[in-house]
Amino acid sequence: MIVTYIKHSSFCVELERHVLIFDYCLDGDLPDFDADKQILFFTSHKHADHFNVKILNLAPKYKNVHYFLGAGLRLNEKYLARNGITIDRDSYVTNLYKRQEMDFGDIHIRTLRSTDAGVAYLIDCEDAKIYHAGDLNCWCRAEESREYNEKMKREYEAEIDAIRGEKIDCAFVPLDPHLENTYWMGMSYFMEAVGAAHVFPMHMWEDYSYIDRYVTNEGKAHAEKIARITAPGQRFEI
Repeated sequence: MIVTYIKHSSFCVELERHVLIFDYCLDGDLPDFDADKQILFFTSHKHADHFNVKILNLAPKYKNVHYFLGAGLRLNEKYLARNGITIDRDSYVTNLYKRQEMDFGDIHIRTLRSTDAGVAYLIDCEDAKIYHAGDLNCWCRAEESREYNEKMKREYEAEIDAIRGEKIDCAFVPLDPHLENTYWMGMSYFMEAVGAAHVFPMHMWEDYSYIDRYVTNEGKAHAEKIARITAPGQRFEI
């Protein structure tokens, strides 16, 4: 498995027969992929830091491409036409909703409900289990009320508890500096309740210093599993 950090919450996971791209949001030219593999895009929700409609332009280029769009991301014909997209939605696009399971060929897809917008993904593909949180995180903030933060914590933990016992090979989990002193809470609960062999922090707004901060403080017990991301385009072979 080769994991490439694209930017923010976007990663590419390349397996023997599949390429999975999560939350691609960059503008400009899209990268080239192995045309002999099945190319699968997973978008958690419609926020601009997680989705760029231009990914749909790849449909004519590859013989085997498909798009999975999380809850709330429905593309009507006028929106597609306005953005110069002419694909047949029924052939290329699958809309997914919270707490849903489905098979797509030899891939099994499960979604969780986000604590912000859209869904998180748990995917079984080629004997690998991959988790991408999207915006499922413990968004506790100092400026919010105690009641809000307690509710947020309960809702986040309930979603993560739903996947206890899963043997995850690769996980992408938020570690957001904007949360300041509570930046670590979502990551630590995930690591303690579920964990994964390899964990990639994301949603860092390109402030990678928080990875070192986490693994030397709150996440010290999990340090060996946390990927040290330093820049877009970084590749990890796992």
